[in-house]
Amino acid sequence: MQLSLNSDDAIIKLMLILAHADENYHENEEKVIKDIVKKNNIKLGSYQKILEEVKNSKASYKEECLGALQLIKDENLRKKTLRSLTNLAAADFILHEDEMLLLQLISDEWGMYKERLKIKDAELQQ
Repeated sequence: MQLSLNSDDAIIKLMLILAHADENYHENEEKVIKDIVKKNNIKLGSYQKILEEVKNSKASYKEECLGALQLIKDENLRKKTLRSLTNLAAADFILHEDEMLLLQLISDEWGMYKERLKIKDAELQQ
């Protein structure tokens, strides 16, 4: 499925990659993702296609993640996505090593570190 730049589908793909990183799609993770699908008026068929792509991909989760990261360029959308991913990682009440590694990869690729975000927020307020 071809995903558009800065699309809700790209965010859902990242979330599904993270949810499957530990090879266990927990029902709480599914609920979080489906709530976002519903909130953003994403077609259930699109969600199902992306889910199947993630589950059946021959690429590593890291490769899948790096590809999906390239689709989200907007700074505010990146912040929103990172918050959603963090909430998703905690949804099953266990923070798995694979999830932490993917979150670290995302923050590295997007250059989103706590100190940098504070500086950027301060700059925006000026």
